[in-house]
Amino acid sequence: MKFLQHLLLLLSFLGLASTARAQLSMQSSTLLKREMSIAAAAQMLSDSFGAPVPIIERFMREAMQVEKSEHVPAAAFVAIATLESTGFTSYLYKNSGNPFGMKAGPHWKGEVFMMWHEGEMTPFRAYATPTEAVYDFSRFLRSRKWFKDALTCPTGDYECFIEGMAAHLKRREPGYAADPEWPNK
Repeated sequence: MKFLQHLLLLLSFLGLASTARAQLSMQSSTLLKREMSIAAAAQMLSDSFGAPVPIIERFMREAMQVEKSEHVPAAAFVAIATLESTGFTSYLYKNSGNPFGMKAGPHWKGEVFMMWHEGEMTPFRAYATPTEAVYDFSRFLRSRKWFKDALTCPTGDYECFIEGMAAHLKRREPGYAADPEWPNK
């Protein structure tokens, strides 16, 4: 904000202050609306699942950053994380910071959290921050050719993205989850 104030001062010397003020006002209004939307959505998820609002808000902000830099829909990331972590309250999430339920395969070089899953002790990826989780999830998606369809969707089209992540038996693409109802959830 200091930078914008200094820019406004400089522009006023150039006689452009009224235009700059209008743009600054629009930017502030947009930021305020976005923050209010994040707060409202986080509160709704918190009310539904019981996770602390600040945790959900932080995750949502990180998902929005990934949307800007990686061109993947933030709404899809938040929906997947909510589904896979039972609204950021699952045992796995609480102990590993892993909202996507991502297992730690042989190529994983990061921290690991071991948990009983599907009849055996299973290594899951562990993250120190939501930023790590979100960016790793994005890298994971880009590393699998069967998610190519999802990654070619327009950024704002979360339905296209989720459909692109679903299993496609005819193309022999496994999708993100084994559950055939996963995209509908």
